[in-house]
Amino acid sequence: MDFLEMVMKKNPSMRHILITERKKREARLAEAKDHLGEIQEALGLGNGNLSDDDLIEAAEAVKLMNKKADACKNCQYTVENCDTCKYTKIAVRENRYLRDEYFFPCRKYRMHRKLWEISKMMNASGLGERFKQRRFDTFKPDSDTVVAKREAEQFCAALQSNPKATGLMLVGPYGCGKTHLAAAILYRCAELGVAGMFVVMPELLTRIRKSYRTGDGKAEEVIDAAKNAKLLILDDLGAEKASEWVKEQLYMLINYRYEHMLPIVITTNNSGAELDKELGRRTLSRLVEMTKPVKIHASDYRMKLAASR
Repeated sequence: MDFLEMVMKKNPSMRHILITERKKREARLAEAKDHLGEIQEALGLGNGNLSDDDLIEAAEAVKLMNKKADACKNCQYTVENCDTCKYTKIAVRENRYLRDEYFFPCRKYRMHRKLWEISKMMNASGLGERFKQRRFDTFKPDSDTVVAKREAEQFCAALQSNPKATGLMLVGPYGCGKTHLAAAILYRCAELGVAGMFVVMPELLTRIRKSYRTGDGKAEEVIDAAKNAKLLILDDLGAEKASEWVKEQLYMLINYRYEHMLPIVITTNNSGAELDKELGRRTLSRLVEMTKPVKIHASDYRMKLAASR
């Protein structure tokens, strides 16, 4: 008497369960044998012999793959909610015959994850709410700004293949679209997987002064983050008069990125002579080498918008 027979003899209810399971297995095996050729072809198994247990497992793998294929063909999910689809949560290969494509996320879910990653990077970038939605698509160039937009897009393309790409210095008057382009650069680079940091210079200087006044150590944290960001955008550089101490902090920041060949994008209203006076020659000389100047000769868009109301 084998072990199972012994169990069934001592426990009649277990006997019923085991007999039922045996019948189910026999039915699955019979069905699998009827579709042996299809199973072998679907899994690329050739004509080799399979044990009964292997054949049952292989048949189950084909069923699971076909079920997923049907679900994907009739998918009702959108990019926004497809993370709730059960096929995005497959993590364990419990059936050794399941082919790799069963575990690959679909195109829609890959886009969902990409958008989530972009959103996460944008939220961590330091960019204010007003400019988080600024894109190249929403920038309406005219004859004064079309070159600046093209240069900004070309910089993003260059950065995708070269993490040490030469940056940009966007120079122009208030309201000409410099910050819009800088925000669009930040978003496009996030799409390409490059996490950037957006720093409004007057805010940074205020934070540095306050931090060193209170001794909370936050200034060092911000400066270290700016030093090491894959892409650093300094908005409104030279807009606020800097003390000699602040100039030294900026020099150390710029020099670190200069020495490590890390890309930087600058927006400023000031001319070279004004930046020389505000930042100091050694800082400006490094920025000149690190960036390509792009001058924007355009009037204040915000003022034109206000006048049209």
